Amino acid sequence: MAVLTITGADLRIRLTRAEKVGGLLRDLTIPLETITAIRRPAAAFDVVRGLRSPGFQLPWSTRIGTWRRLSGRTYAVARRTEPALHLRLAGPGLTDVVVTSPDADAWADELRAALATLGMDAVVERDVTVPGAGIALAGTVAEGVAAPRAVALILPGSGPVDRDADHPAIPLGVSRDLAHALARLGVRSFRYDKRGVGGSGGDRWSAGLSDQTADAAAALDALVAEGLPTFLLGHSEGGMIAEAVAAGRDDLAGVVLLAAPAATGEETMAWQTRQIADALPAFARTVVKLLRVDVVAQQAKSVAAVKATTTDVARIKGAKINAKWQRELLAFDPAPLLGRITSPTLAITGGKDLQVNAADLPRIAELIPAPVETHEPADVTHLLRAEAGAPTLATYKKQARRPMDVGVIALVTDWIAARLAPVLR
Repeated sequence: MAVLTITGADLRIRLTRAEKVGGLLRDLTIPLETITAIRRPAAAFDVVRGLRSPGFQLPWSTRIGTWRRLSGRTYAVARRTEPALHLRLAGPGLTDVVVTSPDADAWADELRAALATLGMDAVVERDVTVPGAGIALAGTVAEGVAAPRAVALILPGSGPVDRDADHPAIPLGVSRDLAHALARLGVRSFRYDKRGVGGSGGDRWSAGLSDQTADAAAALDALVAEGLPTFLLGHSEGGMIAEAVAAGRDDLAGVVLLAAPAATGEETMAWQTRQIADALPAFARTVVKLLRVDVVAQQAKSVAAVKATTTDVARIKGAKINAKWQRELLAFDPAPLLGRITSPTLAITGGKDLQVNAADLPRIAELIPAPVETHEPADVTHLLRAEAGAPTLATYKKQARRPMDVGVIALVTDWIAARLAPVLR
């Protein structure tokens, strides 16, 4: 499935791995070509052998952004005598295709309608800016080619992560994967760069959990105003924010909590420390034992140092920290918030999660006075990837190179589809 992102006057198409013709095109630099896949072209195709060789007719069958392999190193590409679009295939991995148009936003709906008419399956994305809590939030709207039947807000985890849930150290892509899965379900979603990250305003160093929550509430209000069934999805810190934002609202079709706690922030951090200490590699455990380092005691000292701060930004042992966010995280108590959620809720925490206790799932179900469905996928980690072997932070970067677990995605999309079924009848 191609992913199309509309940014100003550009339409960006990211090809999926399957659409790269078995990898044969990855190392080719394709010259500029004029093609269109919006309307059925009169002059249907050119054929390219190696890099170029025109002159062959085929019935309309190509998908947008796709060069179809005919045989050997021969490929077909759609063409118009007077192209409606100008397409550039970027190398070496052909990860992007850029379509230039005078005003891409103006024909976004026409593009979706045309793709639907042609029976094409694609995710259409549009970069937008919405008001946050006193700042502008830059994000992406993702939708399928058909008219949406619901909308959703997707909230990512902690740290300086962007709209895709990509962190500079570990690009997770959780929000992006969820958005694309929801688009295929007919749910339009919005995901955004967190405060002080990417194109969003504000300062990430001084932004507390309360500021992130206020931004999410403002974005959710904008989606609810569209008048479609509205879902709220949050992962990790985003799950905590979802707990806070959903509390007391009666205008949500459903809430999805991915690796979200039922214990306080301080209790969850203490639990994390014990799990991580127990999951250290054998050599590291030996070193810690030889040096007589009490990891739990060290963590308690760090917590005390954070609690003693009074400014938004502070330095502890020479390291700059977002002290306001850490203080508010430690004080966060989801229990009273969960008791005020009246929307149907799906809660998923993996059995190999080292950062949120899967044992909190029954507590979430007990506290929420609405229908709650919980799942504990045995091998799923905090990164929402399935991982064989004992859980450990040492495999995080390797996990991040894989997409989000398809089983978790299926749990989310199936649950949302079930919530939408009564609306469609």
